[in-house]
Amino acid sequence: MLPMFQMAIVIAILSNWLRSRIRFRFPPLLIIYLAFLSWITISCFFAYDSDHAWSTYKAFLPSMWVAPIFLFSAIHDLNLLKKVLWVSAGGIGFNAFKVGLVITARGGGHLTDEMSGFVGDNNVFGLVLCLVVATLMGLRRSIPKRKSLLILFYIFVTFIVLCIIYTQSRGALVSLGIIFFLSSLLAGKPIRNLGFLALVAWVGYQVIPTNNFERLSTLQDVNSDESAKGRFENWRLAWRAALDHPLIGVGLDNHIIYNKAIQSDVQVRVAHSVYFQILGELGFPGLGLYLGFIGLGMWILFNTWRAMIPLVEVNPDLVWARDVAFWITCGYGGYIVGSGLLNMLFIEFPWYVIFYGSMLLPLANQEIARRKYPTDIMGARTIVTRYGSRGVIAMRKDNRRGLIYKQSARYK
Repeated sequence: MLPMFQMAIVIAILSNWLRSRIRFRFPPLLIIYLAFLSWITISCFFAYDSDHAWSTYKAFLPSMWVAPIFLFSAIHDLNLLKKVLWVSAGGIGFNAFKVGLVITARGGGHLTDEMSGFVGDNNVFGLVLCLVVATLMGLRRSIPKRKSLLILFYIFVTFIVLCIIYTQSRGALVSLGIIFFLSSLLAGKPIRNLGFLALVAWVGYQVIPTNNFERLSTLQDVNSDESAKGRFENWRLAWRAALDHPLIGVGLDNHIIYNKAIQSDVQVRVAHSVYFQILGELGFPGLGLYLGFIGLGMWILFNTWRAMIPLVEVNPDLVWARDVAFWITCGYGGYIVGSGLLNMLFIEFPWYVIFYGSMLLPLANQEIARRKYPTDIMGARTIVTRYGSRGVIAMRKDNRRGLIYKQSARYK
């Protein structure tokens, strides 16, 4: 029997297909992503332990192939994208809210590996929640303007942040700090924002029991910390594996198996870095594809934020889309650093965040085009057929004469 999330994907695809809402799109970001998945597939054929590689592949890759293609094919409306963002980030955030509330009621604690769910251990969970917080902060202006709702929203986010702190993940805490630092620096009045951020951090440190921050003290002397030393050892192992197998690597999820076989005197753990994980398991081309995806994604997110600024001036109701682009850009800045300390390859939400962010500007342009050209004097209606970051190409149908002609609306 299929897992619940795979059943949901199948039902969603069939539902949209039957209603003729599937229109396949393959923007450059998705093409690079699919090329990366193709390279993972190739690596499984030449893996050190091919059976183990294929076992891991079957557990994670099918949904990673299908879901992004479906997202780009089914989301053709800005309002729908907003709902998807709320469900995607809010669903994960709600679980974190409950955990943060319960542990806070107990007086604090350490959220350890004894947890179930799609994100695995506490470190990975904490880093995923950093992106959740960034996405939710971007969505806050889509909430109806009522003080009570905004208060509830900030309480909701506060307990998610507390949940991140309770994971005691150094990578997640560093990422969270980078996210809020970037958002304070890039927004208006950076000195005021950074001062307020420092005040909030100081108050939080005074209020939250200090034992929740004990692991941060190990950053002062990484040479004496066993966890840090283990990371350095496994980074060196991944680097050596890449040098021995530069083209394909040792194979998907073969880091531990391969290095235990050739290096018995070292405590082999996971690579503890998505970059070294990919480098050792997929070789230099695999790392190049991954960095290409991350680089293009960040470029799109940053330019989306900048391009949305003038659009919002004449369409103030779309301010939430500008804010989402801004906060996701800051969120991914923190994620890029944090994922350098953790295995994050198979966690899907960080991939989806970039996909959602890349849809914002095209869908916003499409929405503006619909407002600008709702009908013409002959009663024509606009049927959007494809769109890009620079504008909208649409087919306009004359309801009276049955004529169809192209309409192009482009925005700088």
